[in-house]
Amino acid sequence: MKKYLMISVIAVVLLANLTPLSYLWREDYTYRNYDGSFRFNEEGSAGFNFKMARTRYRWFLKDHPEKQRDTLLYRTFTIKPWRFWQWGDFVFGPDRFKLPYKKP
Repeated sequence: MKKYLMISVIAVVLLANLTPLSYLWREDYTYRNYDGSFRFNEEGSAGFNFKMARTRYRWFLKDHPEKQRDTLLYRTFTIKPWRFWQWGDFVFGPDRFKLPYKKP
């Protein structure tokens, strides 16, 4: 019985993370700089991913040299490990979760 339960739980977690179902429940990841003058929202289907957020932030810093005193990019979303359908993002995109948190 325990083996069947464990296999069922693993199957549900894998299906929730590796199928298109994960896109239905996906949280929008948002980022900003320290003073809020730069903001970015990730949209998975439009190509606005974390890599694009970093690229746009570099462009922003280049265009606004006065903002270069604090060059950190902050995440404005909280990490919710109980959302098992996002564990794929934790594993395959860990850089976004390593950013320091700043309230939106």
